[in-house]
Parts: sequence; structure tokens; C-alpha cells
Amino acid sequence: MRTLIKKPNAIIYFIAYIFLMPFLKIFFRLEINRKNYQPPKGAFIVISNHGSFMDFAIVMLSIYPHRLNAVAAKKFFLYKPLNWLLPLMGCIPKNLFDPDPRSIIGVKTVLNRGGRVLLFPEGRCECDGFYAGMHKATGKLIKKLGVPVVSCSIDGAYTCMPFWRKGIRFGRIRITVANLFSTEQLKSLSVDEINAAIDNRLSRNEDDKPKKPFQTFGTKKLAEGLQYIIYWCPKCGEEFTTETKDCLIYCTACGNQAEMNREMKLIPTPGSIMPDSVHGWYRDQARYEAEKLHLDMEPIVVNVSVRLPSNIPGKGMDECGKGVVKMDPKGWYYDGELRGEQVSLFFPIDTVPALPIDPNDVFQIYAHGTFYCFTPENPRTCVKYSVIGECAYWKFASKIQMTPRKDSGFGGVV
Repeated sequence: MRTLIKKPNAIIYFIAYIFLMPFLKIFFRLEINRKNYQPPKGAFIVISNHGSFMDFAIVMLSIYPHRLNAVAAKKFFLYKPLNWLLPLMGCIPKNLFDPDPRSIIGVKTVLNRGGRVLLFPEGRCECDGFYAGMHKATGKLIKKLGVPVVSCSIDGAYTCMPFWRKGIRFGRIRITVANLFSTEQLKSLSVDEINAAIDNRLSRNEDDKPKKPFQTFGTKKLAEGLQYIIYWCPKCGEEFTTETKDCLIYCTACGNQAEMNREMKLIPTPGSIMPDSVHGWYRDQARYEAEKLHLDMEPIVVNVSVRLPSNIPGKGMDECGKGVVKMDPKGWYYDGELRGEQVSLFFPIDTVPALPIDPNDVFQIYAHGTFYCFTPENPRTCVKYSVIGECAYWKFASKIQMTPRKDSGFGGVV
């Protein structure tokens, strides 16, 4: 199995740096803290938390002039112009939450020639802005590779470009770059110790973190899009009755309402019952779903359409049919049409630790060397199946291979 991964194009990298650095400095007051960073000599790995789609640019600027080969989800390689730009920038495609020998070979190829690799161990954007945990195989891979590791902890990017909202909001961003492991340290540490150190660093549990909350500069339409990841009302218990307008999120069933401020804090109106943050609401939502999961539960069933990666470069995803997705304590099932054939697919619960989503569009299952994008009849329900999937993994999987989210409704809570 051969994998050709190019060195990041120096010209494009330099041009991106010249234009992006002033942009981020002016509109996001980007602060780069490197006081505990000394670039290792030769090959090294960079790891970062992942709260927004601009994280790669932020990390790239922070590590420059070292160029990074980023490990990225395969789906980004399917669309124009990314299908030619990402390979030109030396990005390494990865099938998320699924064994992918090609991506590991790509990483080794880069490191063996003295390059630097960027990993986002969470494997998906943080829905609620808090560290989402990672697959325990990360520590095993890092120990086996045996090269120094540098961490990048990003704060403020989620506030400026949350996963659930289109576009950006100008505000403040800070990234802390620091050495995490030397080659000698990796030799003496166990895999569990490596994973614990990564979790601690990327969840920003250490003392060196911002003293003030990060804010946006503007106050318009701060809550728009939040209804695509928050669907449960903590006051009346109804689902998919949340709506947003400008800075307000409210329940159409009971009038429960809160206003989002520039720090992304939720300020409830008199008589309303609200968590004080997106993270708190998302956590409570997960606990609500977890309580309904048990071994004797009725299967969860949803009608879906399904998409698969197109065989035509740059085309993206192909509509491949319609069918039914079902979930029970054993796993996830799809029964229906797939490219003109009737199929029955089974995804064991142990192999589906998370279902990444595109809000109000699809939830994804990575398996069998590819990934399946399922669109429910009501696309807003994508987040519900993502939350259920993660809760079900922690509740029913025979051997947990993930580290828990920080202060969440997942992990030990369920």
C-alpha cells in the first residue's frame, strides 16, 4: 500500500501567511502565546483542540515558518476546489473513527522525511465549544511514532465561528503553543499517561489559560443557528420547539426564552428555565437522552436518504437511495436502497463512538473504509441522533475506546 503525500506548497503557504496574519490580527485580535514553546529539531507532531473551521489557519500561523501536513476528514477532499488544494497543501485524508491504514502510512511518510504533522485528536468540531475527548489509539500512535509533540490550545475561535452557525463573528482569539512531549518522555510514559496529558492540555485544564471570557465585537444575530444543535426545552421537555431570532433562543411551546450575549452566555428572561451556556444546555440534553437508553429499550427508527462519496473527483457526495436507520443496544442498522441494490448494513455499537454531523443536513457513520451520510426526513433531527449515538456508545459498548468529554453528559455521567 503506497501513499503519496506532498510537502505543503511553500508559495501558497507563504501567501496564506501574508494575507491571513493581518486579517486575524485586525478582526480577531489574534494573540499567540509561545512562552513555553521551543520548536523541536526535525520531525514533530502538532495537536490541537477543534472548536471551529478556522482552527487550521490559526495553528498554521502559530507554527510558521514550519509547514504542517494536516490530517483532515476525507469528506473535505470530495469537493472543488478542496479536492486539488488539500493535496497541494500536503493534507492527509482520514476516515474518522474507523481504522485507516492509509492515513497512518501518510503520517509516517511525512515524519520519516523530517516533516511536521497536524492532528485534531477529537476527530470532529466541538458542538458545544468544550473539548470532546478522543480515541485512545491516539496515545498509542504517538508513542509508536516517537517524535516530539507540540500542543496548540485555542480559545475564542468557537465564540467567533461556532460549529452551528454560518459565517463568522469578529471577536478575540488566543492560541497557546507549548511543548508537550519530548522523544525521551514518550519512551518512559505509558499510553494511558500520554492520553491523560493530551486530554488535560487540550481541555485547557492547566493554570495558563485566559483570565477573561472571550467576546465578539458585535451584538447582532448571535444566537442564529443554535436551534440546529439545541432541540430540547429544559422547561416543558418538548423537542424541536426551539427557535432563534437575532440574539434570542426560545421555545415555541412554552415561551421559555434566553438572550445570548457577546460572551455566548445565555441570560434567561423572568420565569424561564435555562442553563447559562450552550455547553450546559448541550450537556443537559445529553443527560436527558441517556436516561431513556436501556437494554430493553424499543429500537429507535428513522426514515432517511443516504449519500456516499462520488466516484467523480470534485463532485462531492452522490444520492444513493432511501431506507431506514435503526439503533438498539447492539448497534446501528441501515436497511434500504444503496446505488440500485437492496442492502442490510450493520454497524456494531463498539465501532461507532461518535456520529459527526453537518447541522440541519446529515449525520455520518464511518465504517467499511468509507462513510455514510444519512439525512432524516426532518434534517433538524440530525443532532438528536448524534447525541443518542454518543450516549449509546458510552452506555452499551463492551470496551470503551474513547476518552470522555469535559464536564459533559457523556462518559462517566451516563
